[in-house]
Parts: sequence; C-alpha cells; structure tokens
Amino acid sequence: MLEKLAKSIEEVNVLAEHYRTCQNVAAIESLAKECFISKEDTDAFIAGKSCCLLKVPLMGQSGSVTEKLTEEMLLLQDSGYATVLGTYLLDLARKDPVMKDVILQPHKTLRHCIEYVHEKAYETALEKAKKEGKTGVGQNAGIAIGSTEVFAWVIDYYLLDDRKDMEKKAQEEIDTIKKAWKRAESIRTLSAKSKDADTKKDVSEDAKVAAKPAAQKKEEPEQLSLFNLGA
Repeated sequence: MLEKLAKSIEEVNVLAEHYRTCQNVAAIESLAKECFISKEDTDAFIAGKSCCLLKVPLMGQSGSVTEKLTEEMLLLQDSGYATVLGTYLLDLARKDPVMKDVILQPHKTLRHCIEYVHEKAYETALEKAKKEGKTGVGQNAGIAIGSTEVFAWVIDYYLLDDRKDMEKKAQEEIDTIKKAWKRAESIRTLSAKSKDADTKKDVSEDAKVAAKPAAQKKEEPEQLSLFNLGA
C-alpha cells in the first residue's frame, strides 16, 4: 500500500512538473481539479512557489496500522513531532486491539491528531493566561506540557466519535474547492468574451476608417479630361 501510494503521488507530481515545464497551465489546472487540490495551492505551484502539486495522500484505506501510520508520517515529512506520536501509536496498537481498530478508521489521521493536540495545547495556554489576569495568549508564547498529557490527548482524539463531523467537513472542503474552480473558470470565460468583443470592435473601427476615404472619393466631382473636351 505504501509503495502504491507513493507511486500515485509521485506520478501526479511528475506529470504536473512536465506540464509546468511546457507552460501548459490548463493541463495543470485540470489535474489539480481531478485531485481536489485548491486553486491557491495550484496557483502557487504554477508560479514556482511550490515544488510539488500534490502534498496530501490520495483517497484510500491502508490494510494495517503499520502501513497507515507509516504513510502518514512519510507524507507529513516531519522527523520530529509526527514521528514521535506515530511511533507511540504503533506501539499502542500492538498492545491494545481497540486502539488498533480506531486508528484504522479512514477519517482518523495523524495530521488531524496533531491539529487536535495543538488545539488542546492552546486551550491550556489560554486557561493559564486567564488565571494570570491576561486577556489572551501572547504571540510566540510558550507553555510546558508533559508527554503524559500530550499522549492522553492523542488517545482522546482517536477515541472521539467524530466520523460524521469529519465526513461533513471533508465534503465541505471539496465543495469549496469545486466552487473556487468554477468561479475562476467563469471569470476567465467573461474575460475572454470581453477581449473578443474588444477585438471585434477594433476590427470594425478599422474597417470604417478604411472605408471612409473610398466614400469621400466617390463623392468628389468627376475631373474633366482634356481629351474629353475635344469629343
């Protein structure tokens, strides 16, 4: 599964890079829409701000906890935080069949787990700030949180029954991406029509200018020829 996923992502990115080299923007956008990649990420790739078009795993389900977590750690490209949590979950799954089953749920991902942990950490920092009489968490503020508490949040995330909410959120993200692409295409179509209309107008104006001297020449009185006078 890992090899197949990596190959799929690599194929998409290789194809996208080929289109970018050929300056085939339409082909890149078509590929992005098929993979549900946002317009913003696509524009960043086209502009050369991003080295890869596809950074997230394609839709699919892993056969084992080891495959799933290894894929997610690989795709997150994080040798620190994600690896620590992923390794912890692998060890947990080997010891607890219940955790193995909940980790394998398609809507549960290591990325969402990390986001959940960050949210909990922020809530903790905010609560601490309020106790100190502050209105909020200051920029670049830090808080010491023990591994025991972090790992407890990790377990809470995977035991949380949020399947329907996550499926709804995922569908909303897809719908948002589709609407953004549709809006961009509408703007592009209107722009093309406007440009075409301006071109036709310019051609029409040129035709009028070209026809004007001919009309004036026709209205000029006929010049008599010396040869006609002797007729």
